[in-house]
Amino acid sequence: MKKIEIIKKAVISNEEKIAELKTKRRKVEESKTDALSRMYLKYFGDCLVNDDTIEVSDTYCYFKRFDSDYNYHKEMMSISVRPKSWRDEEADKIETSFYSTSANNEFELKRMKLIGKVGEVILDFKDDIIAEYNSVQGEFKDEISNFNKEIWALEKKVREMNSEIDSIENDALMEKVESDGIEFKVDEEKLYRLPDLDVRFDWTVKNIKKIKVTGKTKSGKSGDLELVTVRKSWNSEKDEYELAYHTNTYERVRMDKISYLVSWNKDIIVD
Repeated sequence: MKKIEIIKKAVISNEEKIAELKTKRRKVEESKTDALSRMYLKYFGDCLVNDDTIEVSDTYCYFKRFDSDYNYHKEMMSISVRPKSWRDEEADKIETSFYSTSANNEFELKRMKLIGKVGEVILDFKDDIIAEYNSVQGEFKDEISNFNKEIWALEKKVREMNSEIDSIENDALMEKVESDGIEFKVDEEKLYRLPDLDVRFDWTVKNIKKIKVTGKTKSGKSGDLELVTVRKSWNSEKDEYELAYHTNTYERVRMDKISYLVSWNKDIIVD
């Protein structure tokens, strides 16, 4: 088995492990969200009426109510329990957020009532809410953190392996460029997708169909090229456009530019 095949199998194996870990982490996060939802309902449940709902994320609790004028559950306000800064591990404040409006319809007047009730609860139980929020976060913190560390470590490993795969593939393609050359697939209607190459700082060759290195400088940093380009040309005898191919040579083109062209366009290289 070739080295690249072994690496690709390892990538697949690690990606499967990552997917499994993310599934497990998501279940823990869902459990935390459920615990936070129960905590918020404990304090703010009496503020809700009829089909009011709350939606909970890691730091926010959104209060929503069905608005018949718009036929969906509209956000009335939100609260956020958070620390003073990202450096602090525990929350120590509650922030509220709600929109202002000059509308005086029934929905907006009743929304004002809910905002007032939520404000009263915060005034009376702010410290308790913050303490229970921190308790829930602490209950799940280590488990989620451990999953994150495992996932990040595997993702780093996958990135490194993919980088190695790219390097091996690019080296193989460059060997081919320096021997037989490589060709790119041509779509008559999309010639603009063929690669370009800056052969000089003020000279760009477009619509490259084939590229071949015919020689290199002693340093290996530049090479002589044979490029086949393609464009549409009008055939007056057939009364239609047809593809016209042109071959030209160029001296001392930077090899890093050639390598970049090959790497960037390898999905349209003819096998």
